[in-house]
Amino acid sequence: MKKNILVLGASSGIGFDLVKSLLIEGHIVYCGARRLEKLDPLRILGAKIFKVDVRNEDDIENIVNTFVYEKGIIDIVYANAGYAIAGPVEETSIEKAKQQFDTNVFGSARVARTVLPIMREQGFGRIIFTSSIAGRVSTSMNSWYSASKHAVNGLVKGLAQEVQGFNIKLITVEPGCVQTEFDSIQLQDMLDTSTKPEYAEVVSKSHSFLKQAYGKGSTPDSTVKTMLKAGFSSRPKLSYQSTWDSKLMNLTQLIIGEGAMGRLFVSIIRKS
Repeated sequence: MKKNILVLGASSGIGFDLVKSLLIEGHIVYCGARRLEKLDPLRILGAKIFKVDVRNEDDIENIVNTFVYEKGIIDIVYANAGYAIAGPVEETSIEKAKQQFDTNVFGSARVARTVLPIMREQGFGRIIFTSSIAGRVSTSMNSWYSASKHAVNGLVKGLAQEVQGFNIKLITVEPGCVQTEFDSIQLQDMLDTSTKPEYAEVVSKSHSFLKQAYGKGSTPDSTVKTMLKAGFSSRPKLSYQSTWDSKLMNLTQLIIGEGAMGRLFVSIIRKS
């Protein structure tokens, strides 16, 4: 059955490929991103495109209100917008961390707050949030990114209970390392953030570790397939790990515990 679907954070990587898959399947797709020019190939394929910065409530309201005016209902929303900062907590300004949270956490909340009244009135709906295995497992130099994704997971778990009586499903999808433009931005930020010689060694080794991890990472395919499953399954789970490394890290931490997981990463990073 054809669905009316909204995808935010569609300019590249997972979001871009997700929109293409949805269009191929025949769904109606409205999509948004900060870089409108990056969405033009999706417009050619049949998507309706908008400039949307999830830090701006007016942008979100514009695409949602237009969608409802033109199509009547919204079946599925993919809240995929986000980015990563990296580097030592000691050297990362609180202002920079706030910017991270404004997109990853508060951006997700703005999307939810905008579409929930519509879904509640229509009596159904589904919102899929792109989180990360970093929302469960933290690693050196990714503390602030992990904190933002832990917050997303906590937000969705509580909110899912609040809207259960309205026939609205909330789900998180948790990739690990995925080969997109995301990795080069994060890796460069790690180097740019750190200037203190005391952190030089751990930054260098953490950078090497993460670069190798991205090099062995998954293509967006497995995460796109997982997002489609989250969107269309009749009985979706609350969360899905979408790549081989996210599944492995989640299972390992469940078995050995958080403290041992941290020590394991320290040992691995030291050898990088």
